[in-house]
Amino acid sequence: MVTVNRHLAHEPVFEHVAEQTRDSRSPGLLIGLAVGASALTALAGVLFGFEMVAGVALLGVVLVLAFARSEFATLAVFFVLYSNLTVILVQRGIPSEIAGSFFLLLGLPLLNFLFVKHRGLVITPVFILMIGYLGVLVLSAAFAQRPRASYSRIMSYAIEGIALYFLVINTVRSEAMLRKVIWVVLLAGMLMGSVTLYQGLTGAYDNDFGGWAQVSQSETSVGQEDFLGNQPTAPRLAGPVGEKNRYAQVLVVLLPLAIGRFWAEKRIGLRLLAVSAVIPIVGGALLTFSRGAGMALAVTLVALMMMRMIPARYVLVLAAIVALVGFGLVPGYLYRLTNLDVGGIVSGDVSEADTSVQGRMTQYLTATYMIRDNLIFGVGPGQTSRYITDYARGIGYKVLDQNRRMHNMYLEELSDTGIVGFSVLMSIIGMTMLQLGHLRMRHRLARPDIAYTASSLILSIITYLSTAMFLHLAYIRYFWVLLALAGAAIAVWNALLEVPPPRRSPLGQPDSESSRTIA
Repeated sequence: MVTVNRHLAHEPVFEHVAEQTRDSRSPGLLIGLAVGASALTALAGVLFGFEMVAGVALLGVVLVLAFARSEFATLAVFFVLYSNLTVILVQRGIPSEIAGSFFLLLGLPLLNFLFVKHRGLVITPVFILMIGYLGVLVLSAAFAQRPRASYSRIMSYAIEGIALYFLVINTVRSEAMLRKVIWVVLLAGMLMGSVTLYQGLTGAYDNDFGGWAQVSQSETSVGQEDFLGNQPTAPRLAGPVGEKNRYAQVLVVLLPLAIGRFWAEKRIGLRLLAVSAVIPIVGGALLTFSRGAGMALAVTLVALMMMRMIPARYVLVLAAIVALVGFGLVPGYLYRLTNLDVGGIVSGDVSEADTSVQGRMTQYLTATYMIRDNLIFGVGPGQTSRYITDYARGIGYKVLDQNRRMHNMYLEELSDTGIVGFSVLMSIIGMTMLQLGHLRMRHRLARPDIAYTASSLILSIITYLSTAMFLHLAYIRYFWVLLALAGAAIAVWNALLEVPPPRRSPLGQPDSESSRTIA
């Protein structure tokens, strides 16, 4: 009995000694792990480059957070896709297979919805039309002289169009997530535009800021020649996208979303943030010196007034502010616009316009001949550039280079896939806008925030379609991300209309059983 008591009496002493031993070893173990990790990081940086190591580390953090919380995966994918971060990482040494498949992270929240929350798949009429458009592309390629030349265009649409659209409408399933995704896209645009503004204002053109502020190889004229024959020029900034006109398009479509957030948000801080987003979005777009973006901004302002997002008097004020800020930050932009020679274009004489305008007009004239000769199914998806030089001989104002794109989404689509493919693509866009317009009217009295968000999505699509007058359908993920975001919003708001209102008790209070069912 005494022995047992002595053992029990000394047991806490042994536990205290063991704890002290563990405590004394823990700092040493942590220090050793830190030193080892630092050494491995330094070695990897020397062997593979520190930018690649940083990129891999960033991807690792994102993956861990995505697996820990599926909602984070959705937001991260939207930010990475819209900021073109995957392409930047590829340029910095990350394998393209890893970076290009990043959007597949949306599979995590999809699996969560299907197998954890037991919610079915979302299949919309627009998605069915998109499947039909894939069939049209395959049929058009089958009738082409070189069917295999259409493989790249078809696969790009299947992955960056159908797959991306399907994942977005099946992961953005609530109003809260829809609101967060719109804000993430806006923040990506604000960040891109802010870096571009800083680069333009400071003249730091030799610094690409880790790929976020690329500069186009060509410069543009920003003023008249002086008496010595010297003409001032300025570089055209291309942001993380790397192509100046496309970068401008990516930014200007965000302007309606920012204005929509101003009206839809209730918190004054978020409304101020939405207003402040206008400066980097517009400023960054103007620093590309894209004339198409300038015209799209004008169309957007008119559309804002017509859809009553902003009263007419405020539209004029906003236009004045945009002009003052834009021309104040980018004084050469006005000269760039005046050099467009609108009068010559209208009259059909562009001999005095710059070479880019002459090239565009030559392309447009050439397209009419290509469409006439291949009216039903076109020359094949993605194959217009193969035939444009041969067709352009003796047409227009400029000799076109080999494999030159059409720089007009509508004409190129008609040339590629004929009236059949063009009609299906326009039906996808038209159905999306009709559904948004219907939901805007249904919710405008009871839920003005939904009405404003729907209006902003409609205007973003209109802005994109305006820029498409001067750009072909490249970088298609931006086009389908915009339509997918609209499709997700339509699915979410349609679900709200299907939920029955709570039953009322005889005393006028909501019935508790009905409330539980809706919840």
